[in-house]
Amino acid sequence: MSKRSLWAVSTLATVAAFAVALLVISSCGGGKSGGGASTPSEPPVSGAKTVMIQIMDDVFTPKDVVINAGDTVEWVSATSTTTHTVTADNGSFDSGMIFSGPGKTFSQTFPTSGVTINYHCKTHQACCGMQGAIKVGITAPPPLPGY
Repeated sequence: MSKRSLWAVSTLATVAAFAVALLVISSCGGGKSGGGASTPSEPPVSGAKTVMIQIMDDVFTPKDVVINAGDTVEWVSATSTTTHTVTADNGSFDSGMIFSGPGKTFSQTFPTSGVTINYHCKTHQACCGMQGAIKVGITAPPPLPGY
């Protein structure tokens, strides 16, 4: 067999192998558009996060947050020198009077999706409206009016 004939057979074999490989890959259905009976899955959640809320004078900043189930909220006293609390209206958590100066922290993890936890400062809710809300999941109900 001549060199030219060997080259042609070699090239034809390479092209045929490439075509077979494409056919096999396309029949597996990998991807969102077509083929196969399996449904593509969502990407995995990268893990729980911590969201920080600052306590500044007589406000929580941000006042309301939306988190995912399993996330933790950490309240941090930023500038205040008066005593504050972080107290859930439903009684599920209460920091106590620990926020008496900058740098004090309190954390709470929220494992259940679809709930909204309204919370307040025992010292400054009545006088100053110091309150906020944690929505766990985007389908959670809205905060109470004023929260």
